[in-house]
Amino acid sequence: MKHIVIVDNEEKDRKNLIECINFVTEQNGLKVAITEYRSAEDFLSHYSFDCDIVFMDIELDDTNGIEAARRLRKIDRSVVLVFVTKMAQLAVKGYEVDALDFIVKPIDRNAFALKMQRALSRAVSGREDRIMISSDGEITSIRIHLIKYLEVQGHYTIYHSQEGIFTECITLTKAKQKLGDNPNFACCNRSYYVNMQYIDGIKKDVCIVGGDELLISRPQRSKFLLAYAQYLGGK
Repeated sequence: MKHIVIVDNEEKDRKNLIECINFVTEQNGLKVAITEYRSAEDFLSHYSFDCDIVFMDIELDDTNGIEAARRLRKIDRSVVLVFVTKMAQLAVKGYEVDALDFIVKPIDRNAFALKMQRALSRAVSGREDRIMISSDGEITSIRIHLIKYLEVQGHYTIYHSQEGIFTECITLTKAKQKLGDNPNFACCNRSYYVNMQYIDGIKKDVCIVGGDELLISRPQRSKFLLAYAQYLGGK
């Protein structure tokens, strides 16, 4: 079952959107749970990570939808976001917050069906590609494929990601377990777990990842180089 959230201060617009969602899901035999919010503040204060798709009005009463989306992305960088607006020109800013698409009011059911299918497809792949971490006292969602490498420092694991740098009080072993059996990752030493898609090159005992130089330890060298060769062969 997919969890869909609608953020819109207009009741008639929420009702219309629900009818469109039900039209698509019933045609495809899908079950969804729909949660409605009348304001961005209410939505953000009650945000749940089980959310798959968010339909958000840009012109909200309490705050601008773009600003609300920026705050959402600080919490969850992976949830599928679709803007709903009466003014299509405002939706251009949606790319700044990684919005998948935008829908212009009044909603055309057939046009909506195509956008809904796209959102559902992204939601499936997005859920599989993200992990939750506890960083700076907050629960944050980050995408696995954007992680460049993990680094252990004392009792903490640092996630070096394209989305930023996040620190979690967790062992490297447990952090690796979160990523699952991912063939793109390999250890170059006891302190680093590298996403091989971000390796820029290897020079003697140094692995260059996203511009950072990581030491390859002697015990790990043969295994790491073999894993990287297999990765390149697979590519």
